[in-house]
Amino acid sequence: MSSAEGNANVDESSSGAVMTVARKDLGDIGRQLGRGGEASVYELPDFRLPDLPEPLVLKRYHVPYEQKNNLIKIAAVRRGLDEPERQRLDGIAAWPLRVVLEGDDVFGIVMRRVPGVFFDTLTLPGTQGTKRSLREVQNLFIDEALARRLGRPVPTDEERLRLCRDLAAGLAFMHDELGVVFGDLNAKNELFRLDAVPMVMFLDCDGVRPRGVAPLVKQLNAPDWEPPEGGPLTRATDLYKLGLFILRCLTPGRFGSIRVDPAAVGGRLDPTGLAMLRRALGATPNDRPSAREWLSCLRRLLGEAVAPPRLGDVALDRRFLLSGGSVGVSWEALDASEIVLKTKGHEVRIDGGPGRGVTPIVLDESGFVEVTATNALGADSCTAGPVTVVEPPAHQQLPVAVPDVPWPAVPAQEIPQVDLVPLPGLPSFQQELDLSEPARPPAFTWPDLPRLSAAQFPLDLTAMFADGPELDLDLRSDGRP
Repeated sequence: MSSAEGNANVDESSSGAVMTVARKDLGDIGRQLGRGGEASVYELPDFRLPDLPEPLVLKRYHVPYEQKNNLIKIAAVRRGLDEPERQRLDGIAAWPLRVVLEGDDVFGIVMRRVPGVFFDTLTLPGTQGTKRSLREVQNLFIDEALARRLGRPVPTDEERLRLCRDLAAGLAFMHDELGVVFGDLNAKNELFRLDAVPMVMFLDCDGVRPRGVAPLVKQLNAPDWEPPEGGPLTRATDLYKLGLFILRCLTPGRFGSIRVDPAAVGGRLDPTGLAMLRRALGATPNDRPSAREWLSCLRRLLGEAVAPPRLGDVALDRRFLLSGGSVGVSWEALDASEIVLKTKGHEVRIDGGPGRGVTPIVLDESGFVEVTATNALGADSCTAGPVTVVEPPAHQQLPVAVPDVPWPAVPAQEIPQVDLVPLPGLPSFQQELDLSEPARPPAFTWPDLPRLSAAQFPLDLTAMFADGPELDLDLRSDGRP
């Protein structure tokens, strides 16, 4: 398997990363996946990139590409992003990853392969055969009954608003984060899906223009997507075409793919959205709403947050805890889609929609609770605590050994012998019962008890109670007075 990094030419981006690869280092070129007016797309079964180890494709130009340096700068845009932004770009665009050179000429570009979710399997009319076809956004503009007959998915009204939202979000990312003009926005340069976010993917990104780079050749507009001012493609022309997409996506049907009158949108947008659409399709470029303004408007229409979330009060219901116990975290958050609580070794995720709540989380050791509110636009975090965690009391051995006391042995002959009086015998009740008659208790005979002599008492009780003279209490040796 080939690697781009070890065999690339020395063309570099401003960051110093190699952005080109020689044609010979691609290995075998696989089957053709598609063909357009300017280029064809082929599989690259033997080629991988260290920073993107997944199936790649070659977009091979029919004639050498004239803007080599601009193309290298476009490829370098992705390499200069941090990891979260790079993943976001990969999710919305088939971006140039490397420029393929044959000698000094541009042979093509290496791109990620378009995921299968952006394809439809269509049944060919009058046959049992099928074919795979890209799910281009032009299928959003046609009559819905025709789309069903063609085997294309038909989005609901809400899904159409979400598609508009995601196209605006992708364009805002390119304008504000990447600093590029997309340029040739049209009915075939974007794909759509309905089962996940983001719902839109941009194609032909080798035609974008980085900020501050003048086009060396005239950029063309697709038919029915020409802005009224003409001239070069700019951010303002991107915004005009965004307005056309929103209008046509929300009003499918006859002539939907060439519609330009904002009034046709009817009640699908609120008055604020309709006013924005009139500005977007107007002849004054500077009056057109930005992609980010459209994003906020469409989020609001969908009932979504329009700003990053904000955490309010966060408090704990206790500061001391036995190990393995839980602490209740009370929280308040504005515009949060999810609340995430974290301690060492534990994480709890809950719906942030209610705006407030009390959520328990386990702590195994002393520390803090991290609370984060998130939505699609950002996050807000804070820590609560500290919480002191103590181990529960447990049975332990004494720290000092108990001494072993030796008891003296006593000879058997020195142990006094005690004569025990035997207990009187008890009658036996083990008699066979005669069940034919009521059982009678056995006769009981009192055993002979030893006779006791009269008690000898040294006091004259009669005299004592009669208040008589005192008695001499001296006792004789035999115990009698």
